Amino acid sequence: MASRTRVIVLRHRKEIHRTSNTGRLVPLTLEDGHVRIVGGRGVKITESDVADPTRRVLVLFPGPDSRPIERSDDDPRPVTLLVPDSTWRRAFKMTTREPALSEIPRVHVPLGAPSKYRLRRHPDPRFLATFEAIARALGILEGPELQQYLERRFELLVERTLDSRGTHDR
Repeated sequence: MASRTRVIVLRHRKEIHRTSNTGRLVPLTLEDGHVRIVGGRGVKITESDVADPTRRVLVLFPGPDSRPIERSDDDPRPVTLLVPDSTWRRAFKMTTREPALSEIPRVHVPLGAPSKYRLRRHPDPRFLATFEAIARALGILEGPELQQYLERRFELLVERTLDSRGTHDR
């Protein structure tokens, strides 16, 4: 699917072989969707990896310094959305320890429906899977059609993964 927003998933190296990882769907569903592997020894995200003066660059990750994501009428540039992809703990560390990400504004999706992700659990029902958060963010930036398209792909991933494990709820 085409979109104005470029999505770059910063996938931690420990997520590469996890079937429950949802960030891997980004390049499969979005024309300008990419995955970069991070978290190896000596592998740092550099400013040149993420900076682009022709685009508004945002980090999608909730936190005390993040603000709700929204369309900007003041800044007509297309958005590049950087999305940490790992466990919540590792993703938080990525956003706080990577110097290249420290100066980039952080955004989060507003509270909404509970997650439909059933491959991993988190005690806080507000937490979303990476791809689910991306779909909601793009729904705000680009409209509900793109969000619905992505959410359907997400639901298919969850259903098929559960089927392959023999644990699908019938």
